[in-house]
Amino acid sequence: MEMKRAEMRGNSGMKESAASQPGLAFGYAEPALDPLLQYSVRQQLEALTKEKLTDWQRRCLLRESFTETITTVLQQEKTDHQTLTRLFENMYQCAVQSMALAGLSQEVLTRQYIGSTGLVMSPLNCRTTIQDIYRVKGFTRGIDQAIRAKLAHKESIHILYPACGPFAPLMLPLLQYYQEKAVFSSEQIQLTLVDVQPGAIQTLHQLVSDLGLDAYVAQLAEADATAFQPEQSFDLLILEAMQHGFTKEGQLSIAKHLVPFLSVDGSLIPAEISVRGMLVHGETEFNQQWQTAKYAHSDNISEQAQADRVELGEIFKITKSSLLGMAEIELQSGVKVIRANQVKIPSGVADMKDRILAIYAHIETFAGESVGPYDSGITHPCPDMSFYVDMQPRVTSSQNFVVRSGETVQFYYQLTGLPGFVATKG
Repeated sequence: MEMKRAEMRGNSGMKESAASQPGLAFGYAEPALDPLLQYSVRQQLEALTKEKLTDWQRRCLLRESFTETITTVLQQEKTDHQTLTRLFENMYQCAVQSMALAGLSQEVLTRQYIGSTGLVMSPLNCRTTIQDIYRVKGFTRGIDQAIRAKLAHKESIHILYPACGPFAPLMLPLLQYYQEKAVFSSEQIQLTLVDVQPGAIQTLHQLVSDLGLDAYVAQLAEADATAFQPEQSFDLLILEAMQHGFTKEGQLSIAKHLVPFLSVDGSLIPAEISVRGMLVHGETEFNQQWQTAKYAHSDNISEQAQADRVELGEIFKITKSSLLGMAEIELQSGVKVIRANQVKIPSGVADMKDRILAIYAHIETFAGESVGPYDSGITHPCPDMSFYVDMQPRVTSSQNFVVRSGETVQFYYQLTGLPGFVATKG
């Protein structure tokens, strides 16, 4: 089992989707693009830098790519994966062009660190979120429904989008679609974008200008989202600062801080995050079931892998109402935690000692739109190699947690430092 666990540390990921595979290299670049090109973005710029484009042509391509992608996402509930891959890749390449022209220094572009409430990703690493097809699709369709529902009863709404990254991918493409199709005007929608990274704000200024969306954007704030103090209430709070297993990033801390700034009838998107646990055979769950799959997605989970799981149930649920009533526990060390749920380890599973705990999220964005397990990196099950059931690890470590079948496990969620779940005996 120890050998299997060691192997799983290197094999717990799934195959890369087509959208994340690198493109071809090219041999020409303008000097203004060099800071990005030095960080392996050269291939992503190929389509737009093969020929010299005027600034007007570049902006037109950017706007067309955003509009075409969101039109497809909103008008077609089901679209073949290859079509979506092409659309999202084109949108990404155009957005990266704006990032390159924003003139970020290498230091600003790559600055990444661990803050008091989690990992703060660099603008360089955040740029690929706009390529995450089913994450962006699930959020965009939900946000569109939420906006339409609000504007059916109000003349105008104000939206807050913290930790938005350099491209604000859950709102700017949608606003471009609204503008191009004359769906909603800037008099109806006002957007506040917040990010702690100077490089993200610098890129957003360029991108918003390139898209011609300045009238929609009320504020671009360079600020820590957990300390940002809005001067007004908001109708929608859009937040996606997550990694798989609901770990590392500060989604919960940001949400807890900003939910009180929602109006009485204001909505949080995602409306619900359900974090769940299961005990799996690592080879079956993370490798075998994806050998013949064309791409990773909840629709492509194999029946064999699904039947092989031992589901533990919901570990944690995050909604607007739960956030408003969520109490922090401060330990002597100053570390803050939230009490999550208890689960009981099932009895009578013969191969329990060979199983690995995997924690995954199911996200309901709004009105039935969702992002399921394996649809996105943020919902990919995260294996916990320190959680042992019915066996003692060969090497004693304070990081290991050992439990027996039939016992109850109490989970806590650590807010301080790198967020994540801590298991204790119930």
